[in-house]
Amino acid sequence: MRACGICGTDLEKLHGLRVTPPILGHEVTGDIEEVGPETKGYSKEDRVAVHHHVPCQMCFYCRRGDHTMCPDFPKSNLDPCGFAEYFRVPEINVKKGAVFRIPSNMSHEEAAFAEPTGCCIRGLNRLEVQPGEDFLVVGAGPAGLTHIQLLRALGARLVFATDIVESRRRWAERFGADETFNAADEDLRRLVLNATEGRGVDKVIVASGSINAIQSSLPAVRKGGKVLLFGIPPERSIFNCDVSDVFIREITLIPSYSTTENEMKTALEMMAAGKIQLAKMISHRFGLAEIAEAFRVAEDARSSLKVMVQA
Repeated sequence: MRACGICGTDLEKLHGLRVTPPILGHEVTGDIEEVGPETKGYSKEDRVAVHHHVPCQMCFYCRRGDHTMCPDFPKSNLDPCGFAEYFRVPEINVKKGAVFRIPSNMSHEEAAFAEPTGCCIRGLNRLEVQPGEDFLVVGAGPAGLTHIQLLRALGARLVFATDIVESRRRWAERFGADETFNAADEDLRRLVLNATEGRGVDKVIVASGSINAIQSSLPAVRKGGKVLLFGIPPERSIFNCDVSDVFIREITLIPSYSTTENEMKTALEMMAAGKIQLAKMISHRFGLAEIAEAFRVAEDARSSLKVMVQA
């Protein structure tokens, strides 16, 4: 292992609030130390980024394009985890193309963003993003900032962002947001309507697992608009909404879980071409022996952004 980012789902798993498989460390890159005797196309010392889950490509869900719903998808994983000096990649992950050589112009740290960026790309594909649309990104953590850069690369007209942490709102502006709001202090619906000629944004991306974030997103989207539920809420979370309003305004709620090797490939290509630049959001770096402190810092959203663990 050379670099592994700490993700919000890692923090949830640490506190037993997970709804995803329990293995930690999936934003990981490394150098190949050993190759199995029947493995073709890889060599010792190859620099690689690895995806931890792969679909079977044969089941009911895979045949319909719902690859992350594949029953085998969560069963494949790294051994023992991404936060380890050495980790093993399952045979199926290699065969399905989930091990990517890192482009020569990219560092291990940069390539560690491929997996979370792939998740964002899959979500935006499900949202059917079109050039010229207006967006609201709810939550300006690493996932929200990645969405902002991707939306800019995809030709968004206006991109607004909201977060309750002031430092993260400033980061959103640096990453390309036209305007940022503090939903805790301001009437988000009124602000968004004022900025969009009373219509509301075309689409909302909820890049937070907060129930309040989900609830605040619905009034901000226009009639016939779409809301992407990207952040993973804690298990058994329940939110309230005026279902009659969702019905009469034909609001579409779209959840998006994880990514596949296809979106990871796109993420690496976009990063290598300079279309998105994500490594600048790294706020802290820790060695593997400092993993406990790394997680402590990552939990403080007011003083950290992206925490990277290095070996």
